[in-house]
Amino acid sequence: MHRSLPTSLPRRLGIFLAVTALAFLVAACGGDSQTVRVDGSSTVFPISRAAVDAYQEANPGSRVTASSSGTSAGFQRFMRGEVDVTGASRPIREDELRRAEENNVRFLELPIGYDGLTVTTHPDNDFVDCLTVSELRRIWERGSTINNWNQIRDDFPDKSLRLYGRSPASGTFDYFTAAINGERGNMRDGYNASDTDNAVVQGVSRDVSGMAFFGLSYYINNRDILRLIAIDDEDPDTGDGCVLPTPETVADGTYQPLARPEFIYVNVDRMERNPAVASFVQFYLENASRFVAEAEYVPFEDDVYARVMERFEARIEGTMFGGEGPSIGVGMGTMLERMQTSEAPTGRDVPADDDNQTDS
Repeated sequence: MHRSLPTSLPRRLGIFLAVTALAFLVAACGGDSQTVRVDGSSTVFPISRAAVDAYQEANPGSRVTASSSGTSAGFQRFMRGEVDVTGASRPIREDELRRAEENNVRFLELPIGYDGLTVTTHPDNDFVDCLTVSELRRIWERGSTINNWNQIRDDFPDKSLRLYGRSPASGTFDYFTAAINGERGNMRDGYNASDTDNAVVQGVSRDVSGMAFFGLSYYINNRDILRLIAIDDEDPDTGDGCVLPTPETVADGTYQPLARPEFIYVNVDRMERNPAVASFVQFYLENASRFVAEAEYVPFEDDVYARVMERFEARIEGTMFGGEGPSIGVGMGTMLERMQTSEAPTGRDVPADDDNQTDS
C-alpha cells in the first residue's frame, strides 16, 4: 500500500537544498569570509610569507593563506575577487587598471620595500665581473642573436652562452625588459623562461655557460652556487663604473637601473566586509621593515613607512604611478614625494584601450 510522505518533508528538503546551495556559493566565492587570501609576485612572496607566519603566531586561530602565482597572474586573480591582497614587483599597469574599473575593484597601493634585480652566472665563470647596460641590452633585446660570450666582448672566451630568466607573466620580466631593453616585453627569443625564481636559479647554477636575472633575495640565499655580475649603468649621475647589488647600493640608489620598489595591493571592499583583512594588512605594515629584512630585501627608512601607514589608515585608493607599470629609478625620495599628498591619483581615469597591450 502506498503511503504518502509527511507534509513537512518537502519543506525540510527545500530548506536543506537552499542551505546546501548557499554553502556551495560561499565556497565558490572563496569560502570562509574570515579567511584572508594573499597571492601575487614570487619576489614579494617571501616577505608576505613572513608576515603570514608572524600574524598567525600572534593571532591563534586566524586563517591566512599565501601563494605566489606571479605579479600579472596575481593581479588577474585580484581583479576577479579571488584574493584579498596581492603582491607585485612593479606598479599596476593600464590594462589592469581598466580591469579594476570594469569589475568595480577599489584598491590600496602600499609600497613595502626595495629589491634589486641581479644578473648572475655560474660560479666557475672566472672571466666576467661586470657588464654595462648597453651590453646587457644587446644580449637580451628582441632580435638579438648573441649566443656566444665572445660576441659580447672580444676578450671573452669562445664559449656558448645560454640565458635564463622569468616568463612574461612575471613582474620581474616586466621590470627587467623595461629597465634594460627600454620597453616592457621587449625580449629576445631563445632564452630559458621559467615561472619561478627558484627554477631560474637552478638552471644557471648548473650551466657553466649560463647567465640569468632574478631578485636579490634569491641570489643571497643561493650565493654558494652562483656568481654575481656587477652592472655599469653608464650614467654619471648615479656614480661611475661597476656596482654590485647589495642592500646598501639598492637603498642609496647607486645600483641602477635594476633597483625597484615592491608592493602589496589590498581590495578595499573585501577589507570593509572582512575585518580580518584590515587587521592582517595593518600588522603587515607595522612590521614591514622586519619582514622585508628577514626575506633578504631592503627596508625603507622609517619616514617612508610612516607615509605608507598614513596611506593605509586614510584608505587612499588608487595608484601613485598612473598605470605606467614598471617605474625605473624610483628611490626613497621619489617614493616620499609621491606619498606627500593624500590627493594621490586614483587610477580611475585610465587611457583608452591600446591594441598592442598584451596581458601577461
